[in-house]
Amino acid sequence: MDRRIFLAGLAASLPSITRAEAPTTSRVPLLRNPDHIRQVSASSARLLDPSLSSVTGYALIDVQSGNIIDSYQPQISLPPASVTKAITAVYARDTLGADYRFQTRVAATGTVSGGILQGDLYLIGGGDPLLDTDELADLARTLVQNGVRGISGRFIVDASALPYIPEIDREQPDYLGYNPSIHGLNLNFNRVYFEWKRVDAGYTVSLDARGERHVPRVARIGMDIANRDLPVFEYRSVNGRDQWSVAQSALGDGGGRWLPVRQPSDYVGEVFATLANSMGLRLPLHQNGVTPAGAQILASFNSADLDEILRWLLKYSNNLTAECVGLRTTQMLGGGQRSLDSSSDHMQRWAERNLQGSQIDFRNHSGLTDDAQMSPLAMATMLSNPRAQSHLLHILKPFVVTNNQGNALDLGRGVIAKTGSLNFTRALGGYIEKGSRRYAFAIFAADLARRNAVPMALREQPPGARTWSGLARAQEQKLLNHWWSQLG
Repeated sequence: MDRRIFLAGLAASLPSITRAEAPTTSRVPLLRNPDHIRQVSASSARLLDPSLSSVTGYALIDVQSGNIIDSYQPQISLPPASVTKAITAVYARDTLGADYRFQTRVAATGTVSGGILQGDLYLIGGGDPLLDTDELADLARTLVQNGVRGISGRFIVDASALPYIPEIDREQPDYLGYNPSIHGLNLNFNRVYFEWKRVDAGYTVSLDARGERHVPRVARIGMDIANRDLPVFEYRSVNGRDQWSVAQSALGDGGGRWLPVRQPSDYVGEVFATLANSMGLRLPLHQNGVTPAGAQILASFNSADLDEILRWLLKYSNNLTAECVGLRTTQMLGGGQRSLDSSSDHMQRWAERNLQGSQIDFRNHSGLTDDAQMSPLAMATMLSNPRAQSHLLHILKPFVVTNNQGNALDLGRGVIAKTGSLNFTRALGGYIEKGSRRYAFAIFAADLARRNAVPMALREQPPGARTWSGLARAQEQKLLNHWWSQLG
């Protein structure tokens, strides 16, 4: 399905929310315990899993009064993981506006004569995090429909809209598709599809940039089959090109998976040229550069509006999307955005000023790092801020709460939240709305010592991580079920 249609359908499928208005002022929460609060908090700590209680913290805040209703180790400093994306969404929506759209353009110097552009052709990125192969093909088709069949000059790829960042978190294995590079042109979340099939003589392998309607092959990225057991994948850069190898012992009879792209502008340049050539527009090998002033726009593509992008982001938790949105927001505010550190520092200062955040350290906009640290109280405080509520309440997804028998409760949008997961790290933050009252909450758990002990080769699926995550999720459910039964 075309991603634009998917996003539009997603937006249309979410019901409008009727809710009490957010207060116009915010107070930093205070620890108070009147009699009607004591019933909620007295027994909640007993719900924690004994093996996780020392590395868990939570805070529940009544957003109208600013009172802390329940807490346990509320100031313990732990990674917020992908709950960070909720703050990134507030940061972006408040700055860029709900209607903001990323734009990808094709421009030229010179004029078209006899089907030939007498000059250079520029593919210009605008930082669109959701650009896919089919949309790139539509840009090429527009050029052909407008009579461009060739160029006399150069084909330039301009990805300068955002800084080049080789990977989000250097502590992650190279081959994880959720840890891609970032640049001003990002295609298919900067991932390439690797497919292999067993044949009599061994295996055939291919790499492509598949969309729904187009599956162009990719030649600039190499793949070798190696006679080894571990690591499953190895990456190196060879003369500026991505070169992968895969352990033959891991291939089985066949399969496929997405791998991250480390040279995104070259990836986009090759794919665009392949698509254009298939439509009758012959392009030379691309070069990387910057579009000169005065270049004429020949074709353009606008992304979905920011509200749809953020709703998609908070539902599917795509890291590249969060980083592109965060970097673009910092750029619009005039802050340093040449690295994720500098841009997230700017977001951090913004959150301190505008959301009453304190002692927060983001490190990036997606939460894909255990170097980021904050307390559950800090997160709940930011979520309880009226500005955060106004931007998040209609785009956060409903969170399913279960009873003690594991059956889902029919709460509608009574609980909306953002989840976050890293190995041996779990976070959840959002809102509970019951009756006329609304509450902001954050629940963090992280065994950083156990996480740091995992060797790089095992970090995709380390032993014990799934069991640990199950325990962390179970205690979240117990807390939410307890809060729902006692509040209102």
